[in-house]
Amino acid sequence: MSETSPEFTHSPSKRPTISDVARAAGVSIAVVSYALNGRPGVSAATRDRVLRIADEHGWRPNAAARSLRTSAQAVGLALVRGDTATTHPAAFMALLGGIQDRLASRGLALVLQAVDDHETAAHLYRSWWAERRFDALLVTDVRVNDPRVEALRSARIPSLVVGHPGAARGLASVHVDEEEAYGRVGRFLAGQGHRRVGVVTGPADLDMSIRRTAALRAALEQEGAAAVVVTTGASQEEGASATRQLLVDADPVSAIMFDTDLSATTALDVARRLRREVPWDLSVVAGTDSASCRLATPSVTTLPSPVAELGEAAAQGLLDMLDGERGIERVVSVGPLTVRGTTAPWGR
Repeated sequence: MSETSPEFTHSPSKRPTISDVARAAGVSIAVVSYALNGRPGVSAATRDRVLRIADEHGWRPNAAARSLRTSAQAVGLALVRGDTATTHPAAFMALLGGIQDRLASRGLALVLQAVDDHETAAHLYRSWWAERRFDALLVTDVRVNDPRVEALRSARIPSLVVGHPGAARGLASVHVDEEEAYGRVGRFLAGQGHRRVGVVTGPADLDMSIRRTAALRAALEQEGAAAVVVTTGASQEEGASATRQLLVDADPVSAIMFDTDLSATTALDVARRLRREVPWDLSVVAGTDSASCRLATPSVTTLPSPVAELGEAAAQGLLDMLDGERGIERVVSVGPLTVRGTTAPWGR
């Protein structure tokens, strides 16, 4: 049950004011002002109560009043531990570099804060916006039924999702067209004679992993081949375990598609230990490229990694949104498959 006062009865057509928030919270207008602007002199409990009531009733600052003070001039991103920020730091730094370079051209900074889980990130986004710390917020690694997306949508907070528009659910979005790219990989492997292809992906609720796998599976099935999916974590040990599972099965796969370069290069060692010769006994493809893929023996067949381009496109989407553009849904294409030494026709 809401703790707000029943006296909060503003008309749906009337913009709620700071006086309405003060009345509902049972405090003075000055206290509300201090709480909303993050100023000292207000207890943590009172600040939380004011922020919650302001959020529940859709309070927003008056645009004219806001223009009298200096803009936040920053974009906020809550990093959830265990997402790509910590599991694939090199790729994530390339993404952030692309974002920051474009934002800096307009004098905007990208501010990061690490949190433990997605619910905490959703709460932080609400607090940041209520306190007007940022001009817009950014979401990465979108999950199924992501609480961050729901929090941003329900509060109508200016934000952009680095992910598929289906996962963004009406928020601005920019994503890499990995569905098209994974479909190409499926057709490539089927064209090389592979009829049972392993897919090592994860986490299970990561929206993009689900879309990648569905596209690869559909492409294989259209060619009369089948996908065997193993969902796993991001560590080398988990990737190695998934590879071993696919190779020691009673009906082993002849090719494996990995989401990441780390898992793909780890698989080469697992195959050697199981006396499987790559590419003749097993073909390996990675969904992201890196120096480790190019330097491995044999070098790994990969999709290119347009991570910096994605970052630049996401930043431009944010800038265009702040300039008033609506309905932003942009796609970064993936280049052709780079065929190296880990793939070969099956059965020859």
